[in-house]
Amino acid sequence: SNEKRTNWDEQLPFVTFNYNTSIHTTTGQIPFELMHGRSPILPFDQQQPLITLSQDP
Repeated sequence: SNEKRTNWDEQLPFVTFNYNTSIHTTTGQIPFELMHGRSPILPFDQQQPLITLSQDP
């Protein structure tokens, strides 16, 4: 934790990402979609599906 909050510049990419991928009440849309004409690809969208192995009885 940075109690003096001197690392705010390191947090900007996270704040910007959150702002641009959240629905805004004024437009009812996501800024990323308005700028790029498509939905953003979020980190959890890129996760590989969990592969499970069935056990033999």
